[in-house]
Amino acid sequence: DAKVRKELRRWLRRLHDELHMTSLFVTHDQEEALEVADEVVIMNKGRVEQQGAPQAVYDTPETAFVYGFLGHVNLFQGRVRDGRLHTGGAAIEMPGLEGAADAPGTAYVRPHDIQIEPLPAEPSADPGLRVNLQRAHAFGPLAQLELRREDTQEIIEVVMPSLEFDRIRAQGHRRFIARPRQARVFLN
Repeated sequence: DAKVRKELRRWLRRLHDELHMTSLFVTHDQEEALEVADEVVIMNKGRVEQQGAPQAVYDTPETAFVYGFLGHVNLFQGRVRDGRLHTGGAAIEMPGLEGAADAPGTAYVRPHDIQIEPLPAEPSADPGLRVNLQRAHAFGPLAQLELRREDTQEIIEVVMPSLEFDRIRAQGHRRFIARPRQARVFLN
């Protein structure tokens, strides 16, 4: 039961703070670990991949495994050249990789780190990723979108404020340009 699990996490956190003692909590629930822990250790096949404060590990994952393990993520396969990941018919700016030689890479982008805008009537030469709206589910403050890339037919998940999505939906748009605001590329 989700409500009971949330109450249990609060109780564990409060108990830990009151007793001021070190405790070890083992879980496969990433949200639970990030909420309860002062420090997390992410393991993969018996090997430590990364450890640190929950927010630091979430914000700056050191490996592709850690990035993919902590929450939903979109993967963009391509080649890194001139500070961009070239994927399908688009090129995504990748700050920090300006000097990278032509190499295969994968960009990891969280759903809330993708910006969408309606596809303009006359797209620019480098418009970003062209996508079509497949499904949208708006509840409370957030809308979850499934967008299909026009070039590769892969699904991209996007999370955005419901009010922003309502504005777009009211205009009747179904084709968009998707641009990652923040991404991390791991060379293959």
